[in-house]
Amino acid sequence: MRLPALFALVLTAMAVPAAAHDFWIDLPSYRAVPGATLPVRLLIGDTGAAEPWEVLWRKIVSLRSFGPGGVIDHQASIRPTTATDPGGASVTLTQPGTHIVAFESYQAESDLPAAEFNPYAEHEGLTPAIAQRRRDGTTEMRGRELYSRRAKAIVQVGDRLTDDAIRPIGQTLEIVPEANPYGLVASQPLVVRILYRGRPLAGASVTLEPLDGPTQHMMPVVTDGQGRATFAFAKRGRWRIATVWTQPIDHPRAEFDTIFASLTFGY
Repeated sequence: MRLPALFALVLTAMAVPAAAHDFWIDLPSYRAVPGATLPVRLLIGDTGAAEPWEVLWRKIVSLRSFGPGGVIDHQASIRPTTATDPGGASVTLTQPGTHIVAFESYQAESDLPAAEFNPYAEHEGLTPAIAQRRRDGTTEMRGRELYSRRAKAIVQVGDRLTDDAIRPIGQTLEIVPEANPYGLVASQPLVVRILYRGRPLAGASVTLEPLDGPTQHMMPVVTDGQGRATFAFAKRGRWRIATVWTQPIDHPRAEFDTIFASLTFGY
């Protein structure tokens, strides 16, 4: 069951399987005073049972922030995972305004039997993979993919709202709000646009879920012809928007190139 792109979500628990690939930037607060240093956790799993992502240099392309002061590289703050430290990073944001903290990973490989890959593709809305496997007659064969991650967090520093939250930063798969979430009033929905390779992506499955409290699996919203999805939600709490997309590729060890993207923010 899919809901239209302009459906106003009712924030109730839904019986939807957890997305094992969910990944996001977790901050203790998405608001800060100028000059504050925020610890960054990279989490994976379900919002109610998340665990630290294994932080290894060979897996990381970049950790940067985009804000009123420009683009800042934060890779020097990254702490790899050890036996005693789950790993993470930190960001210091000095300029008042709305900042984007952005992460990108290198590709990894996944090879699943059909009994696991097919339900996963259906659950995540990976329609290009589903259609390709049907055309090729490979639905009952293993599903092999290269996958990578893109994550963004919106951090409000001080009280000055800036347009940095609504500007694309060039991620291959990117979630871009059409208005600064921190400027919305209680009655306003949040509209996001999904961009794939810089162009609006129609037919992508997008979810909005709270990061705090009991696990709540919301029904996905499917992007319209302009790549838009609209959500009505409570304006308090910490939130994650997530989507995933894939394309067939010519590769010796994979048939698909899959990207997971997330956007986190909090009031």
